[in-house]
Amino acid sequence: MSLTKLIYDHMGPLSQSRVDRFRYRAGWLPRVRDSGRMAWPGGKITPLIISADLELAWAWRYVKGVAEPQAIALQKAEQTRRNLPALLELFDRHDVPVTWATVGHLFLERCACQGGRPHPNLPRPLYYENEHWRYKGGDWFDGDPCSDLRSAPAWYAPDLLEAILSAKVKHEIACHTFSHIDCSDGNCPPEVMDAELAECQSRARDWGIRLKSFVFPGNLAGNLPLLKKRGFAAYRWHGRYELDVPLQDEFGLWRIPGGVGWEKTEGWPVKAWIRALQRCVDRAMETGTVLHLWFHPSCETVNIELIFPALLEYVESQRAYFQILTMGSLVEHLSARSE
Repeated sequence: MSLTKLIYDHMGPLSQSRVDRFRYRAGWLPRVRDSGRMAWPGGKITPLIISADLELAWAWRYVKGVAEPQAIALQKAEQTRRNLPALLELFDRHDVPVTWATVGHLFLERCACQGGRPHPNLPRPLYYENEHWRYKGGDWFDGDPCSDLRSAPAWYAPDLLEAILSAKVKHEIACHTFSHIDCSDGNCPPEVMDAELAECQSRARDWGIRLKSFVFPGNLAGNLPLLKKRGFAAYRWHGRYELDVPLQDEFGLWRIPGGVGWEKTEGWPVKAWIRALQRCVDRAMETGTVLHLWFHPSCETVNIELIFPALLEYVESQRAYFQILTMGSLVEHLSARSE
């Protein structure tokens, strides 16, 4: 890790926003990988992918830097439920398919403890601490209420999945692990990852879904061979460049560029963030690279009311140059081209 990145990572959100605003104004962001143009579907100049990390309470149980993580988790779940109808309406209006990276437990309508333990068939992660979460005591599934959708809607979401699958636009359901684990090699034993992936595929099959795309919780990548073993074809990868092209890794999996966080972060004025996103659109068209926007459905309403519509309207004005794809449909194109 470079000294510059080390300093940046230890800045607070406001300081990072000031630095990033300067970098966008100076033309240093977004960073583009110079890899030559690729042939994209429909003869378009570049693909646009939007992915959403659908987690409800699961992502926030062990979040660092707050006094009561469980309370934050429930707030985030409630916010997701409030936001989802407006998000689906927005995507229908603009004919935009989204890759919904879904925590596997949300497929369930109910679950029950066995011998006093939730999901005793699943091995637990070891205690760990990373940049996002601190898990140092108790059982990994302590937050699981062993209840049902009606009693504990923060932990189950078959109703939300039904809404996504019933939308006018054909969305993709992707995998975000079963219980939102840290997948990195240092914090996730292979048996934990393997069991989580197997459980996700099993629960998805109950819905008639085969999961092909994967998003690492916290963007913490690891245990890549197990993705291949469990039938996945691609994963979202957050590397050095915001604009890049997909590459196949040594396991035959497609590494889809992670792109840009779509939500406005602290310290950015709304108009300034919209201009920065528009610059990402422009640079993607200029360079023929993938623009991948990712977000959390628990985001603040300013994103849904102002930022997301403004950016989609801008993309609409450039629709002749863009092919809007899910991660899965992009991989189908890439696989067909490589045969």
